[in-house]
Amino acid sequence: MNGIPEGYVALAESEGYIGLSGPFFWHRGEDGRHTYGFLSDGRHGNPHGVLHGAAILTFIDTILGHAVVTATGRKCATISLTSQFVSGVPTGGWVSGHADIRRLTKTLAFLDAEASAGDSLLLTATAIFRVF
Repeated sequence: MNGIPEGYVALAESEGYIGLSGPFFWHRGEDGRHTYGFLSDGRHGNPHGVLHGAAILTFIDTILGHAVVTATGRKCATISLTSQFVSGVPTGGWVSGHADIRRLTKTLAFLDAEASAGDSLLLTATAIFRVF
């Protein structure tokens, strides 16, 4: 697939809604931090050719969950996801993101995340996940 940066591999999760929205990719940097991304196309856009907010939120929710599962080895579910849209971009480019766990308890994970396209910050988010 053209446009996917070197070193990124597809997330194992590819069924259901994630499969319809993705594929999503991830890469582990030398510092151990995961960076995620997806190549947007026309199906991710609104009627004006701008990346739809729901496409970005689906990506963010997915990478937040992936961060929790990677850290805990356990299943999880979104309890709360609060987002702020910062800017928009046309479809057809690489969208990247990262998720950071702020606090992890036995049953809850508290996280922050961001999504960007090039130099444009698209969205910031905070979330709480239930860890099973």
